[in-house]
Amino acid sequence: MHDMRDDELLGRRGMLARLAGVALSMSGLRALRVVAPPRPGAPKWDDRFELAVDFEIAPQEGFRYHRPYVAVWVESPEGKRVRTLSLWVNTNGRGPRYIRELRRWISGEREQEDAGGPDLVATMSGATRPPGQYGVVWNGRDDRGNVVDQGPYRIIIEAAREHGSYQLMQQDITLAGKPVAADLSGNEEIGKAHVEYRRRK
Repeated sequence: MHDMRDDELLGRRGMLARLAGVALSMSGLRALRVVAPPRPGAPKWDDRFELAVDFEIAPQEGFRYHRPYVAVWVESPEGKRVRTLSLWVNTNGRGPRYIRELRRWISGEREQEDAGGPDLVATMSGATRPPGQYGVVWNGRDDRGNVVDQGPYRIIIEAAREHGSYQLMQQDITLAGKPVAADLSGNEEIGKAHVEYRRRK
């Protein structure tokens, strides 16, 4: 049996490496470096699933009661707003001046408008609600209508009430093709909340 020449050995190894789907670099027979191909991007939202956010506006007593302003939205783990699910505010009379009391939501709204995004106060806000049980559902689209990736997200519920309190609730959750749920502790404005990533009904 004859000895295989260096260039012949290198050629065969290079061919095998290409067949295996990797890049091969070699300087002589002793210096071998295999570089893995880049990983594909995160998979997109699974349309078989939805995210439900159920919460209670807590009952209150007193003649000075005003319905709370409430915003529910989804953020990335880095704190960038992805999708506003509900925005219940008063846009008549003196109402708009109090929207800024939703401090975290309004901060994200300014950033989005500066980036050319839609004015959500004008396009999607709804009337404030009395105490009771409510729910919103997310279909995996962002505020511009684009499908998002699977992965970690943060669910935010923010409430502010004239002559009342300011409350912020948040829950980190990973949305990746299997059901998951979490309960959030209640407070003066939002009595309780539940988030559930589930198969669409």
